[in-house]
Amino acid sequence: MRALGCAMGVVSFGVVACEGSGEGPSLSRGRPGRDFVLRVGERVPAGAEANVVGALEARVMRSSPAFTGLVSCAAPELLFKDEERTGADRMMTPRLCNSLRRLGARVGKEWPGLRLRVTEAWDERREHAASSVHYEGRAADLTTSDVDPQKLGRLGRLAVEAGLDWVYFEDRTHVHVSVRR
Repeated sequence: MRALGCAMGVVSFGVVACEGSGEGPSLSRGRPGRDFVLRVGERVPAGAEANVVGALEARVMRSSPAFTGLVSCAAPELLFKDEERTGADRMMTPRLCNSLRRLGARVGKEWPGLRLRVTEAWDERREHAASSVHYEGRAADLTTSDVDPQKLGRLGRLAVEAGLDWVYFEDRTHVHVSVRR
């Protein structure tokens, strides 16, 4: 019984240390550290997004009280596509904004002269699946500013290292990331 208590204490300490550091889960899985990249279709952690970050509770609309909980994320290390021309892609939860800023800094170190490109974040036009956490401003679709599909696997790895709660190399056009509430 005492051994179980010590093990639980170590596990609890590890989780607190991980959350406090802003670093994501380890991707050791027998692969070399720096060379590890996500493969198309791979998710970290491997579970379903709703099970990892929580399911969509309610869509946030500009007119809803929940909209005041979103922030307009602005940082020199981030580039926003903003094809809607409404600033919607800059709107997100503070947790997502902070995570993307950390990831943007990693992208700049990995590929000098490039920036993290956010193609979608908060969705007010219902362009995603009905249960998407984009509607709460907790998800973003990402590329690098040069839109090089060869960099997406490594971008996925950097997203995990930057502390995004769920990372999905969705297809050859982008990496999807999301955060808990």
